[in-house]
Amino acid sequence: GRVFRQAGAQLADQSLAADLLPAQAGTHLVEDRAARDREALAKVADVAIEVLLASRPLPVTRLSGDTSVTVPDLQLTAIRLKDAVIIGQAAASDVIGKGEGAAQTATRFDVRDITEATALALMEDMLAGRK
Repeated sequence: GRVFRQAGAQLADQSLAADLLPAQAGTHLVEDRAARDREALAKVADVAIEVLLASRPLPVTRLSGDTSVTVPDLQLTAIRLKDAVIIGQAAASDVIGKGEGAAQTATRFDVRDITEATALALMEDMLAGRK
């Protein structure tokens, strides 16, 4: 979130926004939570950023023998809430590359660095697609 705040974004928590949304008269007892979350977010935000985070091992060849390094497998998607259009996407693999080069990059940078670079790549993609 820090990178987005530094770029001037104001962040809202999806679950807190949904909790602030009053229950509407005539709604069913079993609600579609995702729809309610989207509605609540749309009242306080223009864009939702979906973050998918996992990790993956990458092989590294060293003089002492083959080993592996775990790297973040981070995928970010920016979605405009008013019409559900995807306005930007970025992945950690865009930043660190793939294969042996990615493993070497991952040994020089930590998870925070890779996450920050991926967030910046998302913002760059959002600006590139701006009309």
